[in-house]
Amino acid sequence: MKLTTIKTLLITSFTLLLLSACQTAPVKQQTTVWDDPLWQKHYKLLKTFETHQLKGRIGITHPDDSFSSNFLWRQQAPSNFTFRMYGAFGQTYMILKVEPHLSSLSTGDDEHYQGIDARQLLYSVSGWDIPVVLMQDWIKGLPTGINKSDLLINADGTLQQIKYLDYVVDYVRYEEAELTRGDKAFALKMPKKIRIVQKNGERGDNKIVLSIRSWEIISAETDSSKANPSEE
Repeated sequence: MKLTTIKTLLITSFTLLLLSACQTAPVKQQTTVWDDPLWQKHYKLLKTFETHQLKGRIGITHPDDSFSSNFLWRQQAPSNFTFRMYGAFGQTYMILKVEPHLSSLSTGDDEHYQGIDARQLLYSVSGWDIPVVLMQDWIKGLPTGINKSDLLINADGTLQQIKYLDYVVDYVRYEEAELTRGDKAFALKMPKKIRIVQKNGERGDNKIVLSIRSWEIISAETDSSKANPSEE
């Protein structure tokens, strides 16, 4: 089945569901400061894990297009991940595999492509503008490389909002997931629903909604200097 046919089916089947998801307003908490102990504890735990897997649904709207599908994100290492989009019965729409110096994309009709820039590769094949490299941290609620002044932090020690370039990332809901480190397990609040909006002025906004069903997390011991908040 051609990718264009798949997109047409997705538009027909999921537009109403997607529009409903995109219109869901974030549940706002009171905000706190970067040095809040609850946030610092949460932030440092997030910095310790690099291997994880999450499943859920992704909905995307562009000014002239909208669709939704199931997704699987498997992070094998920093800058090394697999992003799969698939249908209700497991039919693969596309698989994007990203490594530091090469990205590859396979479609459900056995077409294969390669490129250096993962985002550009995905866009050139599918027309879907998804900031996949940035999402490596965003899906965890981790604001790597973003100025503190461009963040809102919830009073419970989780991230509420990121502003980065022309993106606004809202963390609508969280739920507890289990973080495993050696023979110990920790409860950690992880994003349940994320809304990403790219402001494009007169061209209209691009929107991505991630509704996450499950998290699987493995912690990696990291040097304490890597979790120093002064680096952000």
